Amino acid sequence: MAVDTYTQLLSEALSSVGDAIAVSDVDGRSVSGNELLGRINRIAGLLADLGLLPGDGLAQLASNRLDAFAVMAACLRAGIRYTPLHPLGSLEQQSHIVRDAQAKALVIDSQGFYEHGAKLAEACEHLEVLTLSSAEYGRHLGDLLEGSQAPHYEPKGADIAWVTYTGGTTGEPKGVVHTQVGMAATAEISTKAWEFPEDPHFLACSPISHAAGFLVLPVLRLGGTVSLMSSFSPSAVFDCIERQGVNTLFLVPSMIYALLDHPDIERRDLSNLEHIIYASAPIAPERLREALHVFGPILYQCYGQTECIHISSMTRVDHDPAVERRLESAGRATPGMTMAVLDPTGEPVEPGEVGEICIKGPCVMSQYWGRPEATADALRNGWLHTGDVGRMDNEGFVYIVDRLKDMIISGGFNIYSRDVEQAIQQEAEVQEVAVVGLPDSRWGERVHAIVVLTDSAKTDADALIASIRARSGPLLTPKTLEFRDHLPLTNLGKVDKKALKSTLQA
Repeated sequence: MAVDTYTQLLSEALSSVGDAIAVSDVDGRSVSGNELLGRINRIAGLLADLGLLPGDGLAQLASNRLDAFAVMAACLRAGIRYTPLHPLGSLEQQSHIVRDAQAKALVIDSQGFYEHGAKLAEACEHLEVLTLSSAEYGRHLGDLLEGSQAPHYEPKGADIAWVTYTGGTTGEPKGVVHTQVGMAATAEISTKAWEFPEDPHFLACSPISHAAGFLVLPVLRLGGTVSLMSSFSPSAVFDCIERQGVNTLFLVPSMIYALLDHPDIERRDLSNLEHIIYASAPIAPERLREALHVFGPILYQCYGQTECIHISSMTRVDHDPAVERRLESAGRATPGMTMAVLDPTGEPVEPGEVGEICIKGPCVMSQYWGRPEATADALRNGWLHTGDVGRMDNEGFVYIVDRLKDMIISGGFNIYSRDVEQAIQQEAEVQEVAVVGLPDSRWGERVHAIVVLTDSAKTDADALIASIRARSGPLLTPKTLEFRDHLPLTNLGKVDKKALKSTLQA
């Protein structure tokens, strides 16, 4: 029988790992492939015994714990729609997602989120609430497992596997639907394209409920090991590389910066580290150049979004600082996917011209949950319209310049905030920057920059603007500029421009 579901791929991978260690977590608990497969099947049977039917929904709030992964996999095994709640989300946002996803059960990591979990359980008291450890609310999942067996249901490729929610940077979060066959295709492409080491030992130090979770199955399929860390710490990451033989990391750019800026980095032994996959937000080219110098040619970029994890990728070889502007690129279409830059009529633009980045292939979402109009708009003409504006060169490398909704029209010119941010980032005293458009009676919109300076900076706003103008010209110079201690981030680690604008317009 053809392998066409995520559940089949995972079962085969865990069976192949067999009695070797498959996953370990922060509690010091490790399980073999066979043990984890057995626990997934028992949890799946328990969910069915509790009355959850194929097609029903379950939401989970958890940190990186072994049973959190087992619950996710058990949902898919039982044909249940799985919705992860972001560990950094607010109670209001999480409650909204549980309601919107029409979940019939809620699982809470009561060790990692005891008090917050109690409030969420109270807000969702009409649901079956299970906990990953003993608590004064819900029912402890472990106490209910005795006698549970795998359900008779066999997942199908068209079954909804995940309903996972967008970050909501440009509006209310939307539920993105991925099917079993789509999740399987995503894992297949990751396994082949992401240049994993021969014997991967992956440290998940960002939430597996989101992007880092997409590395778990590929690593297991390659016979590797997954270690789960509940929260990111540069020192702890260094320890895992040195003492546990971790050779693979998934990082967002802010994590890379934290590692690079750690005072002990030159004294730590990073010789075990073979592979760094980074994603989720743009990386400053100069910091990327620094990372290549410190870590070596082991970086791999993945550009994707909730609607489609695989859009483009930049391989280790592609990370060539000698090629002009190459480090500003998001790479080429990931193998197995087709990417194009289209104009508003849906026609491809010429190389070097700006348009909307669009993607098609087996990993694209099937729909937005309960939003047929948004689905039709996003998937029109057979393409997923990403909402990202970019240009593609003659070699197929794509350069992201903005979100469609973040493009600034000032004095009749289309100005892309990413271009301005890159210009400002070249200034030595700038650590981080975000650029937004603000209403202006003269220009329609004015380009406004919010800058975080380095600790040693001595510049002021006027001097910095003058320096930017001299280096990059007037078009890429902000009309106004302010300093802040930090930039707000979304739950997915991206600069939250919606939150920034709300503070500026208040």
